[in-house]
Amino acid sequence: MERIPREIRLAHEYCFFLHDQCVHLLVQYEAAEAHHVKVKFRSEVEAATFAEVAKTNSIEALRATGYPVQARRVILNTITMAMVSDTLHHIFEALKCMEKRKTVVALNLLRKPLLDNLVYLSWMLGDEDAFYTAFTSGDPAALSPKMLGNLRARIIEQALAKTEVTTVLNADFVRETLFSAKNDHGLYRLFQHAVHLVTVERIELRTEPENFNFIFKRHSDDDIYHGVYDVLPHLLLYLAHVMLELFDRIASMDEGAKRAFEVRSIFGLYLTEGGEGAEDVMRHLGTLNANFTCTDCGTALTVTSHNASRITLTESYRCPKCRRVHGFPFAWMF
Repeated sequence: MERIPREIRLAHEYCFFLHDQCVHLLVQYEAAEAHHVKVKFRSEVEAATFAEVAKTNSIEALRATGYPVQARRVILNTITMAMVSDTLHHIFEALKCMEKRKTVVALNLLRKPLLDNLVYLSWMLGDEDAFYTAFTSGDPAALSPKMLGNLRARIIEQALAKTEVTTVLNADFVRETLFSAKNDHGLYRLFQHAVHLVTVERIELRTEPENFNFIFKRHSDDDIYHGVYDVLPHLLLYLAHVMLELFDRIASMDEGAKRAFEVRSIFGLYLTEGGEGAEDVMRHLGTLNANFTCTDCGTALTVTSHNASRITLTESYRCPKCRRVHGFPFAWMF
């Protein structure tokens, strides 16, 4: 963590917070087997037919015995769990690489979950029928990035509309940050240079003369950190809320837990951005001052910018007088 530029550390911690919250959801759903689909067969003959066909293909067995809706749910649940897991593995390793100043490796690891997985997860959330039709069409070309190119804008817009961050994020921002080579503040150019030693097809991506992309990049340079963390918190907030809604579709979440995630994730982004949004968060949290005191010295809670981030991201706060760190039941309050 000490290798990350100081001014970037809160954004990095926030990105890890979003990752960890999604991992927590994934683990809970797996442990509860919430993604499993149960079917009560109408007769022993039907059950026997299913068992026989299921020896080769359980999905076809469900369809053959008259349960196409359940078969669809099995497919969608299985894809969700597997793709979320794959996404989170890549993000975790990317964030750890950022801590080690392996920035080019981190960009390679972020490329797949943000350019590929994000689009498919968004498609599943925004237009489940269209995604399912394409997935079960028998033609892999129906799922190819080339086919999705003209659909990305609508896919992201439809998915964002089904989350609770529509007033915080903009679909055009997500799309242009990830897929526009002309966006000087986006990630697409960084991703392409991280993957390819030489890029010549687009003027915006063209490799400099007598050079290779990033090969001679100094590990001490901070420009990649600023370029990544200016936008990564927003992108991961979007992705986390897409995952949240997909989990809720598998099995309804506890409303309090879901609301806690929504508030903490949005508060965290505002604190990361700073400015008026961060001031509003501190004012909201400041209303709790009178209700919490240090159990060691009795000093009332003071919501500094440091404590606002602690409360939101780690559910803890540090006493301004004795400096002891205490737990803070922020999520429990919902």
